[in-house]
Amino acid sequence: MSAPVTTGPDEGGDPAAPRLRDGLQRCLAVFAATRIGLFLLSVIGVGLTGVPTGQPTGVPGWAAPPMGPGWHLLFTATERQDALWFLRIATHGYRTGDSSAAFFPLYPGAIKGVSLLTFGHPLLAALLVSNACFLGALILLYDLTAREFSKDVAGRSIVLLALFPTAFFLMAPYSESLFLLLVLASFRSARMHRWGWAAVFALLATLTRSVGIVLAPALLVEAIQQWRAGGGPLTRAVAASAAP
Repeated sequence: MSAPVTTGPDEGGDPAAPRLRDGLQRCLAVFAATRIGLFLLSVIGVGLTGVPTGQPTGVPGWAAPPMGPGWHLLFTATERQDALWFLRIATHGYRTGDSSAAFFPLYPGAIKGVSLLTFGHPLLAALLVSNACFLGALILLYDLTAREFSKDVAGRSIVLLALFPTAFFLMAPYSESLFLLLVLASFRSARMHRWGWAAVFALLATLTRSVGIVLAPALLVEAIQQWRAGGGPLTRAVAASAAP
């Protein structure tokens, strides 16, 4: 991205610029289609692949749900591998002597907070967090792409994201969707010259996944480009890029 982006009317800028809500209908449609598709695959996947029934390997303090066929797979099919760690940490916290320290705290913290609204059901809370973040990420990606290119390109971009072979992780009890949402929010804030918010979102992204540290050089490049284009003071933007 080589030049500062203009703001829309909701940010007090050019009325002709894209608005955040412009892509809401498309994003909702893509999200709904992807979510329904994953529900269907979750239910029929065991039958198609011939996975044997039984008890898969869990993690210390959290057992994995059975792999047998049934409607429970609508929600439990993606409760595997790292998802078990996130649910364990959200419910029982970190422990010494296991691998829990490898998982950064913001996502399990969000699960714990939302589980207060789901009457103590961490899996439901995790799915709500992940799916809400995925929808939010679609909206932000559409907005950023529409500003840089066009609404047609933005529409194709969100479809390609949703159809990517491993995109199901964005709707599973994993931290990917929260991380993607925060990264996009950070870049959007930077493009809007809102460097304070860019710093906050970048810091939160780094509290979600360790790879968030790479936002620091990326935001620094954006800060320098804006400064060279006459887009504002350099010191504040550089300080914000150090947040991760």
